[in-house]
Amino acid sequence: MVLYGYTIGDEDINPSQGGEQVTVYRFPISPLATTPQRVGEINAGSILNADLEGLGTNPTTQRASAVNEARGSGTTAIDPTVIRVDNVDQPFAPATASPTRTPSDLRRFGVDSGADFNSSALYNISGNDDTRNGTVGSSLYRITTANPGTISLVDAFGPATTAAQRQGTQPTNSQFADGLAIDNLNPGSTRAFASDFSTLDGDGNQLYKVDLLTGELSAPIALRTPSGQALNADSGLAFTNSGSQRLLALLETGAVYEITGYQDELAASGLGLGSAGGTNGAGFATATLLGNVNLPTAGGQYEGFTIVNE
Repeated sequence: MVLYGYTIGDEDINPSQGGEQVTVYRFPISPLATTPQRVGEINAGSILNADLEGLGTNPTTQRASAVNEARGSGTTAIDPTVIRVDNVDQPFAPATASPTRTPSDLRRFGVDSGADFNSSALYNISGNDDTRNGTVGSSLYRITTANPGTISLVDAFGPATTAAQRQGTQPTNSQFADGLAIDNLNPGSTRAFASDFSTLDGDGNQLYKVDLLTGELSAPIALRTPSGQALNADSGLAFTNSGSQRLLALLETGAVYEITGYQDELAASGLGLGSAGGTNGAGFATATLLGNVNLPTAGGQYEGFTIVNE
């Protein structure tokens, strides 16, 4: 068995064909191979926003699925179909789904997307880091695995959900995040991280502990390289969830980082992390470069990331 990282482009590579064709690449993780293998392409059809940016691997079936961005740049172009789920691993399956909105007026928030599975559902964190596209922040969504399934907003940690939050014009969390990784090795399948490696939202690189039951994000856990550099790029986040657990990130530049030092923060009770008195000092984690995957410029940026044991 080999651990492979999967990623997907966000630009149409065959404009002469109907729909939007986006390429899928994979590369070995242990050890990391810097030359990716193109394993196919997905025809994203006529969906308004076909940027399949959030990737997650089902721990039961080991299938990798993609979730689209909620909307493109701007504050009004909200995707009326809410979501597109598509299988991206080998062998490719034609299965797609646009889950039923619950409630019926639900719209996702944000212009960036991260996704991952736990044992019972596919979760999507959708966020906006740029004031030019509206309010900065993020919201968490739960998508049931039945086909077509349902999608609902996870928001049980604060005041009652507002109409603006339900309809995708305001976030439930003031912190921006665009990557999501769920820990499926430990009992409960509820431990998760969200990532923010962008500085457009006015802060530095950081992780957040995520409560999958309430949708709450913790105080930030500052992320830094061993030399103190900022990563400053959109990214995907994934646990290996096989053998020894590792937390990895893929930047849109093709850089792959391993994140360490978060273990004490995960073990801490509650979500009030990143403040003085935490078990890991002030809440720090380290991102160490493993290598750069040479993804082609054709096909756009590669922000979605998941890991499959094949």
